[in-house]
Amino acid sequence: MSHHRSAGQKHPKHVLNQTRRGIAALALCLTMAVPGGALAEDTATEEKENYRLPTVIVTADKRATDVQKTPSSISVLTSEKLEDAKVDTIERVMQRVPNLNLSPFIGGASLMSFRGVTTSPGTATSPIVMYVDGVPVDTYFNLDAPLMNVERVEVLRGPQSAIYGKNAMGGVINVISRKPGNEWHGGIQTEYGSYNTFKVGGTVSGPIVEDKLFFSVSGQHNTTNGFMEHDDTSDGNRERTERIKGQLRFTPTKDTEFNFHINYTARRDGYSNAIWGDSPTLDSPLNDGDYLNTDILNMALTASVNFEPLILESITTFRSEFLDYACDMAFVYNPLTLNPLGASAKNFDTGRKNERKEFTQELRIKSPDSADGVNWLAGVFGGYTDMHIRSVYTDAKANNYPTGIPGFTTTATMYQNQPSHEYTQDYAAFGELSVPLTSKLRATGALRGQYTHKKINIRNDSTMSLPDFGITQQLAKVDKTHDDSWMELLPKFNLSYQFTDDVMMYAGVNRSFIPGGFNNVSSTGFNMKYDSQTAWNYELGTKTEWFDKKLQLNGALFYSTFNNLQVFKYDAGSGQYLSSNAGSARSYGFEVDALAHLLPGLDAEASFGYTNAKFDDYTHNGKDYSGNKVPYTPDYTASFALQYRHETGIFARGEVLQTGALYWSENNEEQRGDITLLNARIGYEYEGFGVYLYGNNLTNRNYLSYYTPVSNVGMMARPREIGVQAQYTF
Repeated sequence: MSHHRSAGQKHPKHVLNQTRRGIAALALCLTMAVPGGALAEDTATEEKENYRLPTVIVTADKRATDVQKTPSSISVLTSEKLEDAKVDTIERVMQRVPNLNLSPFIGGASLMSFRGVTTSPGTATSPIVMYVDGVPVDTYFNLDAPLMNVERVEVLRGPQSAIYGKNAMGGVINVISRKPGNEWHGGIQTEYGSYNTFKVGGTVSGPIVEDKLFFSVSGQHNTTNGFMEHDDTSDGNRERTERIKGQLRFTPTKDTEFNFHINYTARRDGYSNAIWGDSPTLDSPLNDGDYLNTDILNMALTASVNFEPLILESITTFRSEFLDYACDMAFVYNPLTLNPLGASAKNFDTGRKNERKEFTQELRIKSPDSADGVNWLAGVFGGYTDMHIRSVYTDAKANNYPTGIPGFTTTATMYQNQPSHEYTQDYAAFGELSVPLTSKLRATGALRGQYTHKKINIRNDSTMSLPDFGITQQLAKVDKTHDDSWMELLPKFNLSYQFTDDVMMYAGVNRSFIPGGFNNVSSTGFNMKYDSQTAWNYELGTKTEWFDKKLQLNGALFYSTFNNLQVFKYDAGSGQYLSSNAGSARSYGFEVDALAHLLPGLDAEASFGYTNAKFDDYTHNGKDYSGNKVPYTPDYTASFALQYRHETGIFARGEVLQTGALYWSENNEEQRGDITLLNARIGYEYEGFGVYLYGNNLTNRNYLSYYTPVSNVGMMARPREIGVQAQYTF
């Protein structure tokens, strides 16, 4: 929940600003009769500051810097912007990042593409690593974060491997909570909308011991019946999410600070929004008994000690994930005649149970953030991940299975389970040095040495049974262990030139990678290993402010070359989807984003991103895809928003989000066209109270957020949603 309408802020501030404007006008008149203009000059300066765009501090390079002075492409959503735009999920954050496309899939998976870098299903990693108060989230399962009591969300656009390590091949998302302090802060928010959607949440924070010990606690409850329709239920693809989040902050001295973060999310959903085919529809073919259950626990302990002239920082994190889902895929396997029990099959249940635990420790020393001269940072990192897939199963049943005897059928079942247990160890050492070459020119160099070791045990137990005859036949039995290591050096070099206080340009080059791994499903135990994916990345950008800091206009050009692409394809020999390495690809494009104060209370935001990502060398199963576009990567993304807030309490915001055409597969035969979404939010605010009416996808555009031609499965995006919100903050 945002804090920007606490006492003394937001609406009261507009009243105060109106008073100041009146005083300023009166003072200017008085200068015509009174010698000297000092009073008018001071008031005019204060008036000017009120309508400048605010300075936003980010920690992109693990030190606090002004975002407009940081030589990197960064999107920042402050707590105010998150609330004003009704951005309450990570999915909605990503909708506002240029050149980023997210495609949620069955079983809690989220596939994405960013600047032409796509999800690696084999390693279950995303091209963007998310950090929730320092806790890394680099899997494509359970891509979720509590956005309650958040100070800001930083999206670092472009590879960040030198500082953040493996898997940050496309970028980094930092979710940063608001620190509790001596002032009491809190509030409550509730919402009701389409599909019987109900949300309620609250936050409270303040001091336990003034100047020493502080706390914050937030909670949230969300339910919805879902937007899909099913013959056997009125609940649709129901969702239920419970969240709780807490923080303790301890400052025993002015140079020492400790923060403990903890958050827990429990999600209990019904059947997904999957459909059969590529034609959008809200009619669900799924089984009403399908479900998705997830539990996520994040904990982080951070410490910072200022030993003038250096700062020592430590961050210790733990993350636990549990995922359990079941889905009847008969609507896929039966039409494709892939069900091994043939036309007599009744259902084809699939599912999985994952338990993933990750522990990380990072220690770093650095120069003070305020240093104007040479800045430096050095650190070490260690991590351990235990990924236990207890079951990945298919359970097919048939009531009328032919026995070979004319007129006589029986019951038959086929069960296949492919559990695995993978252990990953990560070690790294890294450093960064930034040196002013002249008063305006700065050079920054960084290097990371990353070592990753993986060990996996994979099993396959497949049987077919005829219960009436007491017959069970073993179809497959695999129990194999594999291990390997990958080592990479990840350099980075950057030059930035500060032409004026309002204009900067930068140019950089870096290397990024995703470690190799092992296929955790195989009917034979072979075709297990695939290699690391690497890339060289180049970027040229500019950051500018205009009209006395009333307009920010930033842009970036990027170019990347990728080797050993990690791809996920169907292997006819083993009958499985397996990861392997393709040849090479390249991606280039640009991004532009702008923020402006047009008039008092009237703001505008805009962004545009263009990506051209193609395979240079990719052949699979005898088909050459070289020259084709990388799938799931839209040609462009664009957004525009206009927002007005009046001192009388009136609030209005409208925005347009657009995504260009994309291909669903490497053959570039199946395509989704352009998508345009219109969102709006209007309301009235008085002191700490606010009431709003909102609408998302107001034109009710029905479209697929994901589609795979091989299995002919699509995922429906959310249709039109309308609702009302009420909140109180103090």
